[in-house]
Amino acid sequence: MVIQGISSKRYTPAFGSQNNPVPKFQIKTDKGTLYVKEFTYKDARYDTKMYEMAKFFTDNFVYNTNDPSLTQYKKPENFEKYLNMLDKITKYYKEMFLEDDGNLTALEARNAIGELCGAVITQTFNDTHSGLSDNRTCYVDSVAVKKQYRHNHVGRILMEKAINCSKDVYTDVFLASDNLAVPFQLKNGYRIMNYNNPSEKAVIDEINKFRGDYPDYITFMDKKLDKSAENNPWYERVLEKMNEKNSD
Repeated sequence: MVIQGISSKRYTPAFGSQNNPVPKFQIKTDKGTLYVKEFTYKDARYDTKMYEMAKFFTDNFVYNTNDPSLTQYKKPENFEKYLNMLDKITKYYKEMFLEDDGNLTALEARNAIGELCGAVITQTFNDTHSGLSDNRTCYVDSVAVKKQYRHNHVGRILMEKAINCSKDVYTDVFLASDNLAVPFQLKNGYRIMNYNNPSEKAVIDEINKFRGDYPDYITFMDKKLDKSAENNPWYERVLEKMNEKNSD
């Protein structure tokens, strides 16, 4: 079934990302080769493909955290609640494609028999709940790797490919990491944001008003892509816009 609202006529490039295309590539693992391609707008138009992608990320959220608001969905008695959450997350990803500014990048990695084994989605930072945004900051929205393919650098490679294709667009990368994944992100060059820095604290507090899972289950992390002196940190730019908005 085609998802209404995502037009195949509007998006006609060979790759999924309008501005930052990623050609197909392969990742060698100890469980065999993974074949990576973009999850395109054409894919997003179909319920089955969008649902598969959303379920892959949802299950990763549920089974790789200590957050009780998510782990509750592992219980058989909460299966209907799980399905409701999955439906909401599917709609969330659909909206992401509908509102793409041209820099959204989604990659999927499949094994030789077509099973989805890894995926990542990045986009321009635009937090719809808090209203905070910055068009020079890349937000790693979701990244997941199937358990048996971990420890093969699959997550790192997917994230690097998705981010590097748009390095001319962004100066910084921001993500909200589950606390269990913080060591992985540190190895990949990400920094734990400093809550003692007033600017960082202000931005973190504003985002967390609508999340509520920091710092117990989530750690906010970032990485600078453009280290030139003239580029202020992304949170300084966000804070400036936030202060301007509050002064209106």
